[in-house]
Amino acid sequence: MTNRKSTKRALLGSVVAMVLCLAMLVGATFAWFTDTASTGVNKIQAGNLDVQLQYATAWDEKGNVTTWADAQGKQLEFKKAAGAENEAVLWEPGCTYELPELRVVNKGNLALKYKVAITGINGSAKLNDVIDWTINDADINLTEMQLKAGEEGAAFTIKGHMQESAGNDYMNESIDGIAITVVATQNTVESDSFNNTYDANATYPVVAVGDVNTDGDTVIQDREKDPTVIATIPAGSTDAGKLTLVKTEGQTPANIEIVTGTDAVTTEVRLEDQNGNKVTAAGGKFFTIALQLEKKLNVIGFYHSETPLTKAESAEAVKAANDTYYYDAATGLLTFSTDDFSPFTVVTSSSVFNGGNGTKANPYLVATGEQALKMEDAKGYFKLVDDIVVTDEIYLSGKTVTVDLNGHSIRLEYAAGAKPNNGSVFYIGGKKGNLTINDSSEGQTGAVYGSDKTYTNKVTSAVRAGNYGRLTINGGHFYGTSEGTSCIFVYTSMSSGSKATVTINGGKFETATPSNGTYYVLNHQDNATAGCTITVNGGSFKNYNPGVTTVDPVNAKTGKITLGAGCTTTSTVEGSDTWYTVSK
Repeated sequence: MTNRKSTKRALLGSVVAMVLCLAMLVGATFAWFTDTASTGVNKIQAGNLDVQLQYATAWDEKGNVTTWADAQGKQLEFKKAAGAENEAVLWEPGCTYELPELRVVNKGNLALKYKVAITGINGSAKLNDVIDWTINDADINLTEMQLKAGEEGAAFTIKGHMQESAGNDYMNESIDGIAITVVATQNTVESDSFNNTYDANATYPVVAVGDVNTDGDTVIQDREKDPTVIATIPAGSTDAGKLTLVKTEGQTPANIEIVTGTDAVTTEVRLEDQNGNKVTAAGGKFFTIALQLEKKLNVIGFYHSETPLTKAESAEAVKAANDTYYYDAATGLLTFSTDDFSPFTVVTSSSVFNGGNGTKANPYLVATGEQALKMEDAKGYFKLVDDIVVTDEIYLSGKTVTVDLNGHSIRLEYAAGAKPNNGSVFYIGGKKGNLTINDSSEGQTGAVYGSDKTYTNKVTSAVRAGNYGRLTINGGHFYGTSEGTSCIFVYTSMSSGSKATVTINGGKFETATPSNGTYYVLNHQDNATAGCTITVNGGSFKNYNPGVTTVDPVNAKTGKITLGAGCTTTSTVEGSDTWYTVSK
């Protein structure tokens, strides 16, 4: 019996770190700045949210506390019974240890609400499961308490009781890094010009505390199961012995653009040392932070303050490069790297695109090749916001679509093993198919590049119109880049009942090489475009004269290419090339 009892006593050390974690609410309802108005009104003074955790240091003969001290960064020992003060604090089933009395004091001039929690546990999580923590002999359940400005809270005592049922499974286990954490935020007491509910939605910060390992990475997270924030601190990245990880709501910087169809959530994340100072990484080092977001979001950007971070290929890749991020849609975990701290903002889109709602006023914003291919599943207005490469054709049949190149390019580069179907970057067809292409850029630098691969019996053009399709081009630069190809190509059937209609009002058009000596920049499929028309009202064409260059063969089953009413053509020679420009 004696050996068994002695072994059980060797379970847990006696020191608990007392950490005070403060956080002011950051958000639209808390924009405090000290200033003096210039129009003769009263001085504008920021409110001060300042909470302090204190511990008892002296008592009178009746056991009443006579002296209190600030507990920030202190380490307090559990009490021993009278006469046993010099004995070590050793835990065994059934024992109870308590800390000196504590209290929370509101040192600021704003009313606040607060909670007290046990945090920062390192080592054996299962050992902590058999220790019942209480405040004034009641369970610690994060009950919310309140203090007016300048008010002192009632004294409370934290105890730890090791369950009698704890068996041999807990021998030689230990936990350390335990902290008593106070989190506080504004309370609905003070009134503004209207009422006292302006801070009703004030939220508490998330706090986690941990000791820094002397070798190897240190991982600090707010809870063992389903954490919401995790910080990985590499060895040698900080001189601090203890770190506090704090996460609070933040205010999105003004320079981060939030357009229709997008949303931004800003979080203040920081590491603080044992003295409450914000920590930055040592030279050449950086921290890795993981935030739990919702699953299956379309994260279109992540910012450190107002600076966009680079998207990495994986969460593992983030560990290799500073100022990078990766969002795992399956788990909802956003991982990023940083060497210092300030607001971090994640921007999401409610659609598969980078914002917008598909209207003329707010077109869908297309930033990647993956998003461009998703145009097949949507309709309305689209606008490129970056240069794009697609690995397959964009099939837009049976709906009305307007694409603004917006000075950007879109290029088709077939993926390995892909087989061309229509052979074009954009394909429009179907009885309700209507595609309009514009370029709103001042320099008219928007471009559409067809594939540069050559396939037997396949025309790899920039744009193709099929059965019933209606295509209108108002601007942009269109390239046919494969051997002997066309730029704008029409292919329907031998029946005029399914004719396609193409109208060109502007833009530039060229092909890389001729076919049998002729550049068929605009072209109909031989004998399979009956009734089809390409009407040219404007635009410039390289080595191709619209309405003059013949369509071969010319018969009833081949479409027509004509100039619009009142249009004329002028030509300009540039080196060995001739550009033909159509205008009214």
